[in-house]
Amino acid sequence: MAQKHNLTIQVVSIIGGILTAIFFLGFLALARIIQSEISSLIIGTILIITTLIISRVVIRPFLDAMNITLYIAGCVLAGFGMSANIHALFFILIIISILTFFLSRGFILPFLSVILFTISLFGEAVYVFSSFYPLQIAVVPILAAFLFTNVFEAKLFKCAETGNYFSKYRPFHIGLFVSGIVSLGGLSINYLVSETNSWFISCILSVCIWIGLLIMIQRIMQVMKVDNPVNQVGIYILCIIICLPTVFAPYLSGSLLLILICFHYGYRAECAAALLLFIYAVPKYYYDLNLSLLTKSITLFFIGIACITAWYFFTQKRTRHEKI
Repeated sequence: MAQKHNLTIQVVSIIGGILTAIFFLGFLALARIIQSEISSLIIGTILIITTLIISRVVIRPFLDAMNITLYIAGCVLAGFGMSANIHALFFILIIISILTFFLSRGFILPFLSVILFTISLFGEAVYVFSSFYPLQIAVVPILAAFLFTNVFEAKLFKCAETGNYFSKYRPFHIGLFVSGIVSLGGLSINYLVSETNSWFISCILSVCIWIGLLIMIQRIMQVMKVDNPVNQVGIYILCIIICLPTVFAPYLSGSLLLILICFHYGYRAECAAALLLFIYAVPKYYYDLNLSLLTKSITLFFIGIACITAWYFFTQKRTRHEKI
């Protein structure tokens, strides 16, 4: 129950801090306190340093919203101050995110630093290649990092048994999850994937995500003690058949991957968020199909049959496992 309350407080603090930062930046603009890029850079640097000092000295939940406000406002102002050089802008933001992650304490600022690092890294890639392709490809490294962070979670804890490591793991984990949610949501936006040969990129992304799904299926089969090679191959083939219709919709298979990861490792709040993404992705996928209504219906019918078959197999296997 305490964990639920902490999560609720953190979510409310983040939302409140973002809204307050918007109004605070609006006030600075209307009051003409920021009159040049240099003044913007100086004020932004002061706000970021102040936030880091406060987070190091005092850790109180009621200060989270203020830290979020100062940190976001500081990053925006610093970014505006360096807007003349985009390469330097993203590079400095990456450095700020890394320093924030290791120097700050608590949950909020390390979490925001992971988001800032992801945005800055792939923002630089978009600027360098002058294309939205890096934003699409970003889904793969983000989901891969989230997957292997969970797969090797126990080994990571065993290798670094320090309190500071444990305090950094949770914001890093949730930061990767939120980055994955946002990147998958971006894939579903048509204008981000409307460039030439986007279908080829979608196929590559889908295949990479399917590999992650098969890794998770293999972990689940280990837990359920599915040792028969014939059953294992049959499950892999069934999963591929279920995923094949989503080859041009990697956001749908990506949401399935997040659901499997979060459900298998017991992250209930993240699993609920991934389910919401999946609920959004299914009708989006349906309306994005450039097929007749009959073809759509037949496709969904066979996907449903495959899902029912998979559910029946795993239900029977779980029942036998519980009896044993």
